[in-house]
Amino acid sequence: MRTRSQLNRTIIDNLIWLFGALVLALLVWVIASFQSDPIVEQRFQERIAIQMIPDEGLLLTSPSPADRQTSLVVRAPRSVQDLLTAEEIEVWADLSGLGPGEHTVELQSRLARQPARVVNMSPRLMRVMLEESSTRQVTLRAVVTAEPPTGFSRDDPQFDVSLHQVLVSGPASKVNEVTAAQASLDLSQQRSAFEADLRLSPVNAEGAVVEGVTLDPQIVTVSVNIRRRDDVREVSVRPTILGAPPEGYVLSSLTYSPQAVLVSGSPSQLAGLPDILPTEPIDLTDRTAGFDLSIPVVLPDAELLLLTDQTVTVSVEINPLTTSRQFDGIPVEVIGLGRGLLARPVPNQVTVLITGPQPELESLAAGDIRVAADVNGLETGIHPITPTVSIRQGQIPASNVSVLPAEIDVEITGGVASTPRAP
Repeated sequence: MRTRSQLNRTIIDNLIWLFGALVLALLVWVIASFQSDPIVEQRFQERIAIQMIPDEGLLLTSPSPADRQTSLVVRAPRSVQDLLTAEEIEVWADLSGLGPGEHTVELQSRLARQPARVVNMSPRLMRVMLEESSTRQVTLRAVVTAEPPTGFSRDDPQFDVSLHQVLVSGPASKVNEVTAAQASLDLSQQRSAFEADLRLSPVNAEGAVVEGVTLDPQIVTVSVNIRRRDDVREVSVRPTILGAPPEGYVLSSLTYSPQAVLVSGSPSQLAGLPDILPTEPIDLTDRTAGFDLSIPVVLPDAELLLLTDQTVTVSVEINPLTTSRQFDGIPVEVIGLGRGLLARPVPNQVTVLITGPQPELESLAAGDIRVAADVNGLETGIHPITPTVSIRQGQIPASNVSVLPAEIDVEITGGVASTPRAP
């Protein structure tokens, strides 16, 4: 009996030690886990959209979709925080049973990733406005923001929708504001039949767009028949040019605007119009530069009327003819020669080729051209020099001037070479 009692005590002692060891091991594991993957609370980096679904027949009009968001503080191990995504977080407000009007609802949350949980939401409560939904038919309306060009007429716009009506739906208060579904048309560049798919806008009695409602369909096809008026004809215009620029100058370009005008008159008068109308003459005699001017259009019949501009703006560009001229035997002048030194250019005369406006070159003489060889800083010896050319009159760029030969030798004598100074 005593032996059995001792055995039982031994078993109990061993169980106590085993339980203690397990508790100690669990404690050590918990401490180690907490140190390696601590539980932290931190605000989730993204705002979470709030799901709100009202009962059938009601619409949520406030807050706006952009304001249906909340910020969360999540408590979870660091490893879970690092892996948590917005798709694993669900936030909603229960709107079931709520009728039209303003209500304050509490937000609820659920996290798919465990053991994470939400410890704070901002906001946690949200005010919502519910309104009854409504639908009704409204009339289509086309607003022509710009009429066809002068000389063209149009019919009323036509829609591809039966009865010229569409369905507007949304909150009853907004739907009741809508008086029409409007399409805007710009016909300013249209000279033939117009057809396009245009987006509709719900508007109120003042023509302002009503937000928060939906049109069905949102896009319709609009067609407008556009035709030329019988009492108007479009005729091309051509400036009348007289004379020519003086010798040495050339007409390089002529542009004008408009290139066509609209003429109003009876059908018989319009039928007798030429295909091109002239302008008053533009005399180019003695013109040596470009110019702009407005010149009247000449009509063959005094009873005809110009509906557009009475004049044509003409831009004329006149440039001098470009030619080349050769000047031989131009002496070379040495410049920059040191004191006590003598210089001799070889050759001492060169040929100069100049390209430029013909009138300017014709008035140029050999005495107007200076060729220089700059020997500044050079000492005795023979030095290759590229001569430079200057012209006393005109504005001929250096790129249009050539010297033959392009390089000459200059022999410097009679001086004593300087000795470099000690540093």
